[in-house]
Parts: sequence; C-alpha cells; structure tokens
Amino acid sequence: MISLLAKFDRDTARHFAALLGLISANFIVATGIFVLMESQDSGTLFVVQMSMIALISALSCLFLLHLNRDRLKAAKELDSLAATDKLTNIANREAFHDQLEQRVSMNKDKFPFALICLDIDRFKELNAFLGYTSADQVLQQLGERLAKLATYERDAARLSGDEFALMLPYDGSDSDLEAKIRKVFDSLYRSYECHKQSVDLTYSVGITLFPDDAVEAESLFQNAHFALERAKQDGHDRIYCYDDVADPKMLDCHFLSHDMDRALQDGEFRLFYQPQYSFANGKLAGFEALIRWHHRDRGIISPEIFIPIAEKNGLILPLSDLILRMACETASKWVNPLKVAVNLSPVQMQQCEIHERVSEILLDTGLDPHRLELEVTESLFIDIDDRVSTDLKRLQKMGISIALDDFGTGYSSLAYLTSFPFDKIKIDRSFVQHLATDKSSMAIISAVIGMGKSLDMRITAEGIEDQESYELLRLAGVNEAQGYLLGKPRDISIEPGEEMLPPSRDLKAISA
Repeated sequence: MISLLAKFDRDTARHFAALLGLISANFIVATGIFVLMESQDSGTLFVVQMSMIALISALSCLFLLHLNRDRLKAAKELDSLAATDKLTNIANREAFHDQLEQRVSMNKDKFPFALICLDIDRFKELNAFLGYTSADQVLQQLGERLAKLATYERDAARLSGDEFALMLPYDGSDSDLEAKIRKVFDSLYRSYECHKQSVDLTYSVGITLFPDDAVEAESLFQNAHFALERAKQDGHDRIYCYDDVADPKMLDCHFLSHDMDRALQDGEFRLFYQPQYSFANGKLAGFEALIRWHHRDRGIISPEIFIPIAEKNGLILPLSDLILRMACETASKWVNPLKVAVNLSPVQMQQCEIHERVSEILLDTGLDPHRLELEVTESLFIDIDDRVSTDLKRLQKMGISIALDDFGTGYSSLAYLTSFPFDKIKIDRSFVQHLATDKSSMAIISAVIGMGKSLDMRITAEGIEDQESYELLRLAGVNEAQGYLLGKPRDISIEPGEEMLPPSRDLKAISA
C-alpha cells in the first residue's frame, strides 16, 4: 500500500481527495433529499432524483475536465522539458531533428531555408582556461543569441557539448541568404562576458540549403555535417557551404571507416617492402615495411587515405600491432640479417605502452631487436611527454633503432634533432624531388647532414627518382638511399636478395 501511494505526487493525491470528497458530498446530499422528500408523491420524487443525478453528473464532468486540463498542461510541460537542453534552454538534438523533419515534410511549396551547424573552435582549451563554470556561461550566452536569431521555436539547438545548429528561412535569393547569414555571425562573433571577463570565440561552420542541396531531413543534416567536418579539417574560423563534389569524400571516408574492422578480420591489409641501399658500398641495407589495404571491392587503397581514418576511429592500435607483427614475422625468416623499418603512429605512441607491445611482438616472432628500426614523425615531438620519451629510450637500450621520419615537413625544426638521441634521420621526399631546381632544398639537406653527423646520426634520403638527385645526395654525404629509382615497394614472398635490385638500378652503375 505504501509503495502504491508513493507513486502518486502531491497534485495527484490532491485531485484524488477532491474527487472522493465530491462523491461523498453528492451521496450525502442525495440521501438527505431522498429522506426529506420521502412523503412526496412518486412523480415529484422521480423529478428530484433525476435532477440530482444530472447535477452530480455535471459537477463530476466539470471536475474531470479540470483534472484533465491539469494533466494535459503537465504533460505539455514535461514534453517541453524533455525537448530542451538544460544548460542553454534551446532545443536539444532530438527535438531539433523532429523540427527539421516536420519543416521538410510540411514544406510542400519548398520555401527555402539554410541549415547551419557550427562548432566552437578550441573549446577544450576554453574549458581549461576559463574553467567549466565560466565555459558554461559562454554556452548559455551563445544559446540565448541563437534563440533570438531563430524564426520559430526549436529552430535553434545545442546538438552536443560545443556543437549548435540553426534553421534560417530566407526568400530564395543569394542576397537575402547572405544578409541573414551575416546577421547571424555578426551576433555570434560579439564578445561574451563571464565573471567580468571578455571572451572572443571563433567557429567552424557547415551550411547546407533546402531544397537546393537536399529535400530530406536526414540528407540535409548529413550535408551540413560534411561541410562542418571539412571546415574543421582545414583549420579554425572557417565557414563552408556543402559541396556536392568535395563533401561526398567525407561520406566515402565514413564507409571506409565502417569497412576497416571487417578488413582487419579478413586479412585485407598487406605489407609491401621498399629496399634501402648504402651509398658507401651499394649493398642492400634493409627494407621499409609499407602497409597497403587490398579492399575486396575497391582494390588497393593508399595509407594516406586510411591511416588518418584509423587514427580517428580508434583502429590505429590494432592496425599498428598488425603491421609490426607482420613485418617482424617476415624479417625473422630472412637468412640475410637485414633490417626492417616500421612506422609508428603518434596516436599509438600516446595511447599505449609501446615498449611492452614491441617487446612482446619481438619475443613472439623471434626477431633480433638489432634488426628492427622504428620510424616516428615530427608531430610526436611537438608535445612529447616523459612517458613516451622514456619508452623510446628503453627500446634503444634493447638495440632497436629509432628514426625521425619525414624530416622537413609540417612542424620541422632542427631543434628536434637535439631533443632526442635519434639513430637516423629520414629526409622527406619533398626536398629530394626539388634538388635539381631548388637551391634551398640542398641547403637544408646539407644542414641536416652536418648536424646529423655531429650528433652521430645516420641520414637516409627517400623519394629518389632520378640519377641527378642520387648523385647530389651521394656527394653531400647521405648514408642510405630509398626511392623508385632503386626499387618500388613490393610484396616479398621470397628471401630478399639481388632479385630486389634489377641490373639497370645497380648503385655502382648509377654513381659511375
């Protein structure tokens, strides 16, 4: 009985008590009138009884209508609460989706509107700098501005932590659309105030148009997100409209991401090996293991496409483990004790104890640690922590070589060469390919060679595709050569040897 009563709130209990009181009062009054009028004739008594029944029914109906009105009001308030983002008091993701679907389905005349999705740039940094309370104040102010810009209720929404959306009707002309979008961002780019501190925000924005880009709610929302993702990838503070050429590439990445887990299980990833040669004696020094995806429907997919996808969807860890294991297993079977070089992902280095993983794989495959070379990129050393640095040094103590790959791209700085005791520096192909025409490329390579030798680091040049570049690098003092001139990446199913070096590519013949 207690548990049953606990289900009723105060309003329900009050309504229930009032109903019992009404019934009791009606029963008492009806009984009293019946007693008082017992001496009357049957016709009069019948009329009085019918009148009482009518009065009681009317009062009961009025009470039930009042009760139902309160219930409807409470249900409406509950629905409104469920459809509202608690922090900003604008629509949440579910309510916005419903609003978008209703707008599209009821818009038979196809009155145009723009769907805008936006992310606050560097919001994590904003949280860290201001604190969560102040950051929430900024989000609340942003929600208020979007609510004022919205034409109808639920046209503005907070989709997630720092992602918002707005539906913006316009008259179909470019001038009106431009004017309204300008008005939106004039409002959003005004400074925000929190704890008497002024904060300026920038946004990454994706915009799609109804009915020009799509006429279905799901397609519109997908288009806006494609444009938003492109804006985020290309940098901060960018506004991109949906592009039916560029944005389908985002969809293609989505499909590849979905296929990747299956591909790992089905063995669609294979290693190709590109030879590396010594400039000093022209002999084969080792191989770099390069991953390829043999998609069952699309054929060979470049790592430049699927590696960034794997780093985003979390599959870079199992993929990196697979690459390292396959490379070590293959190299362990070579009679000729050549080195094998394997690339490590910065994500892999940050998210797992790489020393433990490498040690386990070497133990399983039986490969001598001195025959393994691990290549890391400059991006790892932008904000390297003690754990990663310690892991790499522990690997070096085992006899494993650590190479700085793609030197000269992205965040390049000669300071990286003194931040960690690398065993090798790999000069990026972008410098090698312009040796004959760009004097600055040769100057940079010479500087790298000089510093590398002073720090006792070997130098490898990759991307060598012509004899002139090869000769310039040999004279400059580079230790090892790699590139299409010397050998393309290929699947090694036999013991590597002279068959990997066609006679026309003999290094001594090239240098002669």
